[in-house]
Amino acid sequence: MDINVFYLIPIEGNLSWIWGVYRKLLLVIVAFMLFVWSKAWEHTTLFMKNYVVAMVVSLSIIVVTSALRYDGNPLKYVLLEASYFLLIFLAFPIYRFMVRNGKNSFFSTLNIVAFIWYVICIMQVLVYSVTGNFFLYVNHLFRNDNLRFSLKSVGCVMVVYNFCKIWTERDKKIGFNLLQFCLGMYCVFFIQQTRAFFLAIGGAIVAVLLLYPTTVSKKARNIILLIVIACIIVGNGFLSTFLESFGSKSIEYNSTILRQGAFLYFWEEFIKNPILGHGIIAGSSQYLQQIKTGPISCYYYADTGFIGELPQLGIFITNIYIWPLCRAIKMSFKQAKEKTVDAFSIGFLAYILLSSPTVICLNPAYYFIWPIFIAFMEYERVEKQT
Repeated sequence: MDINVFYLIPIEGNLSWIWGVYRKLLLVIVAFMLFVWSKAWEHTTLFMKNYVVAMVVSLSIIVVTSALRYDGNPLKYVLLEASYFLLIFLAFPIYRFMVRNGKNSFFSTLNIVAFIWYVICIMQVLVYSVTGNFFLYVNHLFRNDNLRFSLKSVGCVMVVYNFCKIWTERDKKIGFNLLQFCLGMYCVFFIQQTRAFFLAIGGAIVAVLLLYPTTVSKKARNIILLIVIACIIVGNGFLSTFLESFGSKSIEYNSTILRQGAFLYFWEEFIKNPILGHGIIAGSSQYLQQIKTGPISCYYYADTGFIGELPQLGIFITNIYIWPLCRAIKMSFKQAKEKTVDAFSIGFLAYILLSSPTVICLNPAYYFIWPIFIAFMEYERVEKQT
């Protein structure tokens, strides 16, 4: 679902139109079928039940009011546009799977998926560099004559997962995790090349090194390691190159300026109506598209993270995102004090928080990771209480 069968299969003709229009709804149907088949509702927690009810009620209000507020914004298309939020039903079978088989079994499966995706990405870059040909059916860009495309949410999060396995289980068999971490980092830096993910993944790793409970000597070692890494980053010019990417002479400058305008525009749209924002826009009229993409038609929700979600969800973002995130933060701090917190709990939470300003997991392209996060954090809470 996250990487569309590794983008190896073209979807053409009538099937392409059906997939383009109804893809989100089809995936929701699959998620709901898994939810029913696994009988997860009978074997889950009160929080997860309350959360999905709050999610469905909030979305219902948002969808109905969005359709009623504008001419040419039909309920059918608004529902299709917002349907991907209901992939949250995947959290239930995922949680059920973790309870029955353990979290490591679930993430080991994701690790295999990520491994295949990393290898395919590297092969595509090599094939393109030699022959100039593409075999992946994926949106791609070029930066400094280098091919780049997204690793999607699983590819990014598993970099953090594999680091946590390496750092906390060094006395066990971690050869595959080490290989995965190296492959993942290569793909992040040389294929994905997205500044927001540099910060989210790097920040998550730093959070694990600083916040994971350990002895004083090991904590001091971690701090020294971070200082050494920071000196290397500064010394080899990576930091200056990264900072220059925001400057007026950078090839990313136009992108930076557009994002600044988008942040301001979407914030103003939210302030105009903090309860409902401007809602979910699915109509194609020029008037509606101007509301959706701003006065110059160049602003996109996907570029502005949390701020981009505010005008779509209004105050209901509290139920959909802020509530479970605050709950996860509170739980992690409690477990850290008790020295029972899992390293990946810290890393996963830090990744979600640090990705929120720009590549938030509520974005359709990255949403698959949100039900995994909900299921995993609830699994950790229950496991540590028993």
